[in-house]
Amino acid sequence: MKDGHRLIVNIGALLDGPGSAERGRLVAGGAALADGRGATEGDIVAFCDEAEVVICLGQCPFTARVFESLPRLELLMQCTVGFDRVDLPAATRHGVLVANSPRFCLEEVSDQAAMLLLACARRLPHQVDGVRRHGWNRAAVVDGIGPVRRLRGRTLGFVAFGKTARLTAEKLAGFQMRYLVYDPYLTAEAVRPWNVQLVALDDLCRQSDFVSMHALLNSETRRLFGAAQFRAMKPTAYFVNTSRGGTVDEAALIQALREGWIAGAGLDVLAEEPPHPDNPLLTLPNVLLTPHTAGLGDDAMTDNRQQSVEEVLRFLGGQWPTTLVNPEVKAQARARGLRDG
Repeated sequence: MKDGHRLIVNIGALLDGPGSAERGRLVAGGAALADGRGATEGDIVAFCDEAEVVICLGQCPFTARVFESLPRLELLMQCTVGFDRVDLPAATRHGVLVANSPRFCLEEVSDQAAMLLLACARRLPHQVDGVRRHGWNRAAVVDGIGPVRRLRGRTLGFVAFGKTARLTAEKLAGFQMRYLVYDPYLTAEAVRPWNVQLVALDDLCRQSDFVSMHALLNSETRRLFGAAQFRAMKPTAYFVNTSRGGTVDEAALIQALREGWIAGAGLDVLAEEPPHPDNPLLTLPNVLLTPHTAGLGDDAMTDNRQQSVEEVLRFLGGQWPTTLVNPEVKAQARARGLRDG
């Protein structure tokens, strides 16, 4: 509490620039706002030691040590879809509510997934590199591109089929590919509107010409895709990842790309970000790499700003967040007297 207001520490760029209006809404709702940093545990503890609410846009390490060190914290508003760097059990033990932004950048990430898939299919990196090296020498460029196969009739396999994967499927529907899905939490009835077939992960790997990773990172999905899966894929197949790098055994992916188990990859995420300068994925010719920019977009930020601030205002008004990801915390929450909206 600061001068009768609830202290909120903002980490990241959510309230920068156009976000000034949302800052005003928070102040009008009873908040005292401060800006902080969250690159390390030490940063978070230093800047948020008196915070009752933290708004975080970014992948910051909210570990057990951090929650132990923030005795006033009642709500962490994690303004991303994924929350894999938040120790949820520790947050729950300490009575801290954790909410996320499950609708953030769905359009943008699905656009990027479709873009990477199309770029791989058309071997865009080879085409661009060929022009840079040979100029307008069609024969030389074509010679370096390798085989290019049309998309119609090919098979696209989705690993997890949540909101982003479903939008990707909708956007690619015009190419008339066959869709396979591995998602142990879904039924055939649930995915019927998207005309997909649920299969085992091994079957998806063997049959797909493209595999698109969309799983959230957690204990069940960490390194879900490894050597066995890459070896099962066709040597002409491509792997696309716009979810989290940790869902993949990166050493196995590098080996698969180097040894030709698969044709190539389109990656927006890596296991370590930023990657070590010696990471082979930075230089392999059959990799198209973007630096975790799939969620980038002015519209996405506008939506996220509004949705995240609405959740915080709901909390300040005495209501449970609607996007609570640890609902089991309710019985022991530090925040008292909250009600359903």
